[in-house]
Amino acid sequence: MGTEDWFYSRKGAPGELTLDDTITAFEQDLGKDVAILRTTPPGTAIEPSLAARITVHLVMRTAHLRRMLEHGIDSITEEMGSLFTDPTRLGAIMGIDSPLLGSAVMNAIRNTSQDLVPAGFPVPLSERLLSFFMRERGGELAAQAAATLTPMFPRLFKDLASRVRDSHNEIVAKPLDDHGWVNALTGFIWTIEAGIDMILPDAVALARETGKSLAPLLFTTAADAELILLPVANDRVLVGRRDTATGIDLTIFNAQAAASCDGFFIAARPFDAEGLSATIGSGPAQALAESIAGAVHDAEAARRDHAGGELPQAQPQTFAISGFSYRVTLHDFGNDVLAQEYAAILESVVGALSRDIPLHDLDGVTIAADYGDALAKLDRGDVNLPPVTSDALKYGIGVAKPVTVIRNGKTKSHLVLAAGIAAAWTSNDMNLRASGLHLLIKMLAGIAHATRYADVPAFRPDAMGHELHLAVAHTPRGYWSAKQAAFVDPDQGESYADLVITSLDFARREVGTARARMTDDADVDEASIIALECVSAVLNHAADWLGHRDGLAPDQSFAGDDLAARLAPSGLDHWLALFGRDLVASFGKDSAIDLAVVATLSRHVERLFWSLGIYCWPDVDGVRCVVSDRPLAPVLLPGIDIPADFATPAPADPGS
Repeated sequence: MGTEDWFYSRKGAPGELTLDDTITAFEQDLGKDVAILRTTPPGTAIEPSLAARITVHLVMRTAHLRRMLEHGIDSITEEMGSLFTDPTRLGAIMGIDSPLLGSAVMNAIRNTSQDLVPAGFPVPLSERLLSFFMRERGGELAAQAAATLTPMFPRLFKDLASRVRDSHNEIVAKPLDDHGWVNALTGFIWTIEAGIDMILPDAVALARETGKSLAPLLFTTAADAELILLPVANDRVLVGRRDTATGIDLTIFNAQAAASCDGFFIAARPFDAEGLSATIGSGPAQALAESIAGAVHDAEAARRDHAGGELPQAQPQTFAISGFSYRVTLHDFGNDVLAQEYAAILESVVGALSRDIPLHDLDGVTIAADYGDALAKLDRGDVNLPPVTSDALKYGIGVAKPVTVIRNGKTKSHLVLAAGIAAAWTSNDMNLRASGLHLLIKMLAGIAHATRYADVPAFRPDAMGHELHLAVAHTPRGYWSAKQAAFVDPDQGESYADLVITSLDFARREVGTARARMTDDADVDEASIIALECVSAVLNHAADWLGHRDGLAPDQSFAGDDLAARLAPSGLDHWLALFGRDLVASFGKDSAIDLAVVATLSRHVERLFWSLGIYCWPDVDGVRCVVSDRPLAPVLLPGIDIPADFATPAPADPGS
């Protein structure tokens, strides 16, 4: 198709047989067969193996194929360069932006974990440390990798033209009988049919897959092709059909053939009036772009490691605005006048919120001077339900808590508040008033969250999740409710930040004290239980801070927005960002709770355990745990500050 000197090989030495010579010799006989086809009467059947060999040889030897290879490889290398030199896209392929790392990354981590066995590291622990580190600090690693790869790409893909030439030559030099296309097309029914003013595209032969337009033969698949068309003269076309029922419409051939060209077509007359020249290149360019885009999409989508299967999503419940009632009770102080004043404030707040979030499961509000007594004496509506106590640890005091109660066989929520919170609603101090209303709205939002996601499907966590998930189970609700209440008092973020720092300090002291009481390395139960309780508090405070931050306008400053900097000395600043991303990901499409993400949140319990010197991993008998006085600490390495103190936990004792 067209001519070019020494297209396949350079001029050889005297007596040397080149690929051009071989093809020329082969085509002396092939030319005779084509000449016969050009004069064969329409309707004549053609021997299938001959038709298949002619078609495949002419298609394979074209400059069209070589240019398509060059264009395709150029486009692919550009995409590869974009993928691997763009930290964001590279990070996405690695999976660091999602709760699940890419399969290739996980395979590398597993291999590295095996290498650490001689140093005394159990493989499951190494995998957990390394995989969490990759997600926590992966953004910086991706940026470094992209910076390293950027200058390499021009060298990696130099001399592409000569490589394509060599590849094309290998294809053409391959015996025709070894081509899969020859075998496939031999099964077609071949005839010569009449045509009028037919053009010959530089792709030579076109094929049609079921339900699609004509395209260059090699842009289709043999299994799906149903029709092959190869013009042999302006009034003759070689036709291959999968069966005799396959329809042929030659009136549209020229238009689709011109679009399928890369650079030119050959014709017996000008086609200026038809405008065919203007469409040259549109088909291959679009097909290449679609193929490459599809391949890149598949590569990026395939990065996920979906081991364990998908978990269902909890869809938010729809609700209609309707009237509902709830009780307001002063437990141990005040009078009817004060009760009515507080009830009026509650009515205003609940009425406004209930237009946007479901609060019809609010049973009532109890306000008490003795908060603990009110919790203990609250009628829960079922004698089998135990009395409630405050969940506050020693570093703080409880002031508000929604309690599950049963009323007329229906599960509802009753909010118990300390009297000081209600008093703040009527304070002359604007800041105190905002703080009190903020807490009220956050508690009501938490009740609405329980109603909104009342039908969460049950799921069975893995061994580690079974031990640790409860410590983090309420963080999505805390995140969501803090996000809803953030507008009331933006500077409430400072209180959340202080609680995160305070709870961390408290956890270190409590775990340290419990560790000092251990009688031997196997006596880990008390320290583990205390750590679980303390870490749960840290995670809930962090979820509140993250929800509060995300409930404000992007980049809005607020008191307490320096929490990451305050956590940096502990090496937990990047962890905070990762925890925030995972909480956001917990609410998937259409605000549904993505249980596949929620099931992975227990890894954040592990991460805080490491910062306390506690290392756990799954074992054949359940979960192994080591309580150490050497927490995972940040260490400055060349170019990146990473938690590299992986050698701190001692190898597990069989009784640990």
